[in-house]
Amino acid sequence: MANPITVNGTHYRQEVYANAIVELIRPKILVRSFFATDYEGNATFGAVNIPVRSADVTISTSYDILNGMSLTQSATTYKQILVNKTVACNELVFGYEAAAVPDNLKAQRLESASYSMASQLETDAINTLISGGTTESDTSALTTSTVYSTIATSIKEMKKIGINPMDLVIVISPETELLLLTDEKYSNTAGQLGAEVIRSGVVGRINGVMVVMSSFLPDTVDYIVMARPWCQQITTWKILPDFVDIRDGSHIGSSTLQGLQIYNEDITNALCVRIKTNGSVSI
Repeated sequence: MANPITVNGTHYRQEVYANAIVELIRPKILVRSFFATDYEGNATFGAVNIPVRSADVTISTSYDILNGMSLTQSATTYKQILVNKTVACNELVFGYEAAAVPDNLKAQRLESASYSMASQLETDAINTLISGGTTESDTSALTTSTVYSTIATSIKEMKKIGINPMDLVIVISPETELLLLTDEKYSNTAGQLGAEVIRSGVVGRINGVMVVMSSFLPDTVDYIVMARPWCQQITTWKILPDFVDIRDGSHIGSSTLQGLQIYNEDITNALCVRIKTNGSVSI
């Protein structure tokens, strides 16, 4: 197959290359997709405001019909979050103008750039959960006989403060998943999942809360239980990865693969994320 003649070109260039892109082994990205996007404002301006849930209305059980009751006051507060994290790529493709990059090379590098950038966002989202949540006091190693009940206890504590179980997601490590697979209670819930739920990355349920497995969790983290409304992600403008000609007067007949994403994440209530570790976590 010949590459096309570009503007002011003279000859077709014959290239020999593989028919398929190189498969790369990678863990699945899914945790950041569970974060909410409840911010107010335009992230393009560099900061957004996220509403912090206020307390319930104060009530009285001894209303005085003659004198009424004292006024109470509440306020809706907002947490300002700077959108200041960046991830970018600028990879040199020597010997090819952008229009002449072979299809298989183009497909492989575009896919690789997109995954690499997305995996950084995923890692940052998990680190935000860990640094902004509440760490369980029990750091003992999980076993096949304790793993299910330990996770169920974390869920119970979150239900006690009024979090809707439908808002919860359990993120487990591969090691924790292996322990759970030996528990019949967990195995039964995994077998009852619908195809649509499975396609979203869910691998089971505990106390009605869906479970996903992430290989991005640090080795010292057994699982994270997150309440989605209090886990916020902001994704502002981006430049999707693409090949761009180099016109700098120094590089000849070359191009670069460029992409840029500006973003951030935040936890607005530490009680809405619980982390079970088996030691100290370094992020």
